[in-house]
Amino acid sequence: MLPVAQGFAQLTDTPSSLGVKLTGNTFSYKDSEGYTIVLGEVENTKNFPVTNVKIWVGFYADKSGNGSPLETTTGTTLLDAVQPHGKSPFMIKSKTPDPEISEITVNMLGFNSASPKQQLLEMTPGTLSISDNVNLPGTITNKGQQPSTHVKVHLILYDAFSPPRIVGIQTISINDLKPNTTYDFDFDTNVDPRATSFKLIAESDNYQSKSTDVTKISVDVMTRLITINDIQILDSSGNHTSKLHVGIPVDITSMLSIQAAKSGAQPYVYYAQVKQFGEKGTVEFLGVAEGVFNSTQMQTPKVSWTPQNEGGFFIETFVWDQSGAALAAPSSTVSIILVAP
Repeated sequence: MLPVAQGFAQLTDTPSSLGVKLTGNTFSYKDSEGYTIVLGEVENTKNFPVTNVKIWVGFYADKSGNGSPLETTTGTTLLDAVQPHGKSPFMIKSKTPDPEISEITVNMLGFNSASPKQQLLEMTPGTLSISDNVNLPGTITNKGQQPSTHVKVHLILYDAFSPPRIVGIQTISINDLKPNTTYDFDFDTNVDPRATSFKLIAESDNYQSKSTDVTKISVDVMTRLITINDIQILDSSGNHTSKLHVGIPVDITSMLSIQAAKSGAQPYVYYAQVKQFGEKGTVEFLGVAEGVFNSTQMQTPKVSWTPQNEGGFFIETFVWDQSGAALAAPSSTVSIILVAP
């Protein structure tokens, strides 16, 4: 239900009794050379670490996902050992740059038990700077009593939706780490315009790190063209309302303004996402409206929402272009709204 730059995702999970499952936020796109890239995450529900996780991807021309695939590829997780009740991203690439690929199917094939890896690598990210590239300096410390060999540090990029999808993975290899020693690392890579949050994770032959959020982000060059100025909820007469009831439709709208720096028409896609109130609130509704800026005149796109459940909710809005690149920073959330019976 989300926009994807030349992307598509039809997911088929194998039974949960396997103990390793897809998390359901798989994302796919075609790279600059025409290969199809599949990004996602698996979860280990077992009480022991697993390795050699096999993930099968079928690439189809038929949008229904039926029939024989154009090609298939088997890959594995980014982390060699997936911790008990832990998660690991994966990235799998098609064998050929086939333009006929328009649908994917992802299946779990199996895994093996793994030897435990202590999480004795500690990472401290610096400030992530976004301009034409993404730059992130940081340090990694081996807190173990043994050298940490063949160390890889991964930068994981996520989009703004809930649950967030992985939209990019960057990896650097650094020197083997001596015990109780700190080393510097630095990412300098192309920015994915869909990325709004970032995490780091590291692994060596014998140790791992915990997943570490990058909390300090600096935007050095403003690449967004559109500003989301307001969010309102309107009743059937077009009047602002705060009285919402189950089964009664309302409109969610925002005031959008665009910079004068870009000439010509600017198509956009407006998204309104309604989430249940709470730290782990699920998405209740996602509405979409399309528009085009032909001048700097303000626009007010709107989407209709008919509440299906009572309770507390909040709203976020986003503006992307038709290829999935963000044209505006995410809006501020609306104050909690209550839906009555």
